[in-house]
Amino acid sequence: MTARLIILNTCWAALVVWASIMGYTQFVFTHDVSRISYGITALLAAGLLAVFLGRTAHLERLEVWLVTLGLIGNVVGFILALQHIDTGSLGSAEGVQRVAASLLAGMGVAFCSTLVGAVAALWVSTVAWVVGAKSEGV
Repeated sequence: MTARLIILNTCWAALVVWASIMGYTQFVFTHDVSRISYGITALLAAGLLAVFLGRTAHLERLEVWLVTLGLIGNVVGFILALQHIDTGSLGSAEGVQRVAASLLAGMGVAFCSTLVGAVAALWVSTVAWVVGAKSEGV
């Protein structure tokens, strides 16, 4: 099981390295101004470390937490996107640009944190499957 776990995590790590080389991870973390993606990543790292230390009971809960944090980031992103909209400023080109910039910043948080949460949950799900911690009904 340890060899399979090492191979699986090496494949996931290779995917992260590839995404970093392509510039995707930098994009995700710079566009998540709420920094929720950092928390998700830290939680993922702590969960994976615990697996290598022989603890696996937390994996199903961790998977749910990662998805939930990603969805919380989604809600925070939409709040950020909508909080600075001033409909009175839509009469000028500058006002429209300010509103568009605010919307795009919020959407960056929403989509990037959701992406990080979903990928982290998928990683944990595959690890749980390899170590046998995944319930049959899930």
